[in-house]
Amino acid sequence: MNRGVPPFLLPDADVVNARPWQLHQDTGTVPLPAFLADWDYSTDLRLTRDIQVDTVRALREAALPSRAPLLLVVEWTAAAAQTSDRASRTSVPDSAKVTVTADIRGACLGGALILTTRLVLGEDTPATDPFLAQHAGDVLYEDTARIELQGTAGRLPTYVVNFAEAGFDPDARWHVELPTSLSEPAMAAVRLYLNSADIEVVNAAKKAAAPTPVQQRILAWMESDLTSRLVEAALRPEWRETLHDYADDVDSIGASLAVLLRTLFPYESPPMLATMRDSDPGRFHSRLQGAQRRMRAHRDDDAVPPTV
Repeated sequence: MNRGVPPFLLPDADVVNARPWQLHQDTGTVPLPAFLADWDYSTDLRLTRDIQVDTVRALREAALPSRAPLLLVVEWTAAAAQTSDRASRTSVPDSAKVTVTADIRGACLGGALILTTRLVLGEDTPATDPFLAQHAGDVLYEDTARIELQGTAGRLPTYVVNFAEAGFDPDARWHVELPTSLSEPAMAAVRLYLNSADIEVVNAAKKAAAPTPVQQRILAWMESDLTSRLVEAALRPEWRETLHDYADDVDSIGASLAVLLRTLFPYESPPMLATMRDSDPGRFHSRLQGAQRRMRAHRDDDAVPPTV
C-alpha cells in the first residue's frame, strides 16, 4: 500500500513474511477468496494468517532500540457501513511465527470486508531524532486484503414467487416486506420477493456476483428502492425516537437502521430528517438520492485509519 513519504524511518517490507489470509469453514480451511458468494448476515467469519517478523532487522533498519516492543495489529472495516474495529493485537516475539486471528460477526458486515495488518511500535520509545518512530502505534509496516461479501443488492432473504398467486401486483418487479418491530433480527427482518415472471430481475439477482452492465443497473435500482423504503421505515413516528435504544443490540433491525441513517446522513438526527421530509419532500428525496450515490462511491474507498 502506498502511503507516500513516511514521517519516520521504516524497515524494508520484506522484514515481514505474511502468509495469505485463511478462511475457516465447516469443511476445513481455504485461502480467503476475492468474493464469497454464499455469505449472508447469519454467517460469522473466522480468519487467520501466519506472520513471521525478522524483529532484529526491523528494529535495526528503523534505528530503534534492540529491545523495543513490536505488535501486530489487525483491523477490519465493513465498507458498506464504513465501520471499523480491531480484530486482534498480538505481541511479536523474536523472529518467531505468529498466527493472527480475526473473528467477525456477520451481523456487523456488509459489502466489502477490508482487513488491514500493521506492524507497530508497542510503546513510547523516546528518540532524539525526530525522523525515528517513537510513539506507541507508529506504523512500521502495513498491508491490506479485500473480500467482497455480497453483490450490489445485498444478501437479504430473497424469494422468487408468482406475484399473481402471492397477492402482489403481477406487473411489479419486486416486493419488499419490512419488519413490524425494531427488535427483530436484522438478518431476517427484511424480505425481498422477486416476481418469477420477470426473468430479467431474477437473472440479475442470480448474477449479483458478476452482473452485466444492464443487470448492474437493475440491481442498483433495486438497492435504491430498498434503501428508500428502509429510510422511510426508520423515520416512522413510533420508531425514530427510539432507534438509539437498540445501539447495543447489534443483531437487531433497529441497530441496522440507525447505522444506515448515520451513514447516509451523518449530521442529522432522525427527528431532523423527519422534519425535512415533512416540510419539503422534494428536497428530502433529492438529498436521499445524493446520499445513496455517495454511499455507493465510498464502498470502493480502501483508506482505513489506523487503530492501535
